[in-house]
Amino acid sequence: MSPTIETLEGSVWPEPDFKSTLVLTAHALRKKPLDHLTPNELRVAFQQNIGADFLKALALEILQKNPAIDSMYFEGDLLLAVMRSRQFQEDAEFRAKIIECVDRASHQAFGADTSNEIKNLRG
Repeated sequence: MSPTIETLEGSVWPEPDFKSTLVLTAHALRKKPLDHLTPNELRVAFQQNIGADFLKALALEILQKNPAIDSMYFEGDLLLAVMRSRQFQEDAEFRAKIIECVDRASHQAFGADTSNEIKNLRG
């Protein structure tokens, strides 16, 4: 069976006091095997910096196949979550691989706002 964020971190979060959808989603995705995480759960993990260091390879695999994937809200939402992340900013090798995905993508697949933000984050 695939590891979970909890097993990789060696840390189990206590049950949440606040039961918002985001909090419950964050807690649940930490317990889910990595190979069962959905693109939407990856988007949340990168946005909230929850185990994202362990998820870079999985996110990269998905984005190499479809950089414009619509994980929940709009085409390119997973890509933007990754590009806004600490991992993208701090890991030069990961950043270069994500930029390769961006460069191969058809920018017509993205809306104007998404395209502009990708351009700004790309640097």
